[in-house]
Amino acid sequence: MDELEFRRTLYADPNCTDDGVLAAIADDPKKQAFYKELKQLDKKMQNASQVKVPDDLVHKLIMRQTMQSHKSNKTRHRIQLAMAASVAFVVGVSFTMWQQSNLLDLSKQAIAHVHYEGGYALDAQENVSLQQVNAKLAKFGGEFSEDIGRVYYANFCDFENVRSLHMVVGGENGKVSVFIVPHDDAYLAEGSSHDPRYNSQAIDLKRASIIVVGEEGANINKMKEQLQRKIQFSA
Repeated sequence: MDELEFRRTLYADPNCTDDGVLAAIADDPKKQAFYKELKQLDKKMQNASQVKVPDDLVHKLIMRQTMQSHKSNKTRHRIQLAMAASVAFVVGVSFTMWQQSNLLDLSKQAIAHVHYEGGYALDAQENVSLQQVNAKLAKFGGEFSEDIGRVYYANFCDFENVRSLHMVVGGENGKVSVFIVPHDDAYLAEGSSHDPRYNSQAIDLKRASIIVVGEEGANINKMKEQLQRKIQFSA
């Protein structure tokens, strides 16, 4: 199993038990470290998505309202209505928080993708033509109308189970990673993130999101604006 197939398989399923993957891990200490780190990241993301509403929250609200219901028959009816509204509000807010917590932040995920892919894409020295890039981008109904500079790498990747386009493009101060991810309701499509090494910015367009990742000092905002201006999507 080559390096690219190994990484793509684990990106798609960090808990993969395929014999080929397990054999590759057993034979290569670097693959073992990559596998361990990827599983830790997957576990952290799963833990971050769990928003637990206190078990007794609804019961406390009900008890508070019920204790006041003895005052009069008229107020009892009003309290019951208020109680129902309160419970509905709590459930609604909790569900909204749960949904938001489960949204995948593209800007953060892009940085994680660059880290765990290592130098495979960033070290590439290909000269991918605009025509070749557009041939891949056409899968998402898009194309670049103008030249975007030197493209060192362009290939499809698995971005949290969504087939996306991963490029490495020459920027003002070195290479930057670019991800073009088709729309998905589970994604937080716009925003920015950073860690000690990389900064990222994500922007939501007509049919996809563009995320640009660069090291400290790279003008990723300029690259993001350039790509946004030059990309077009079919109706």
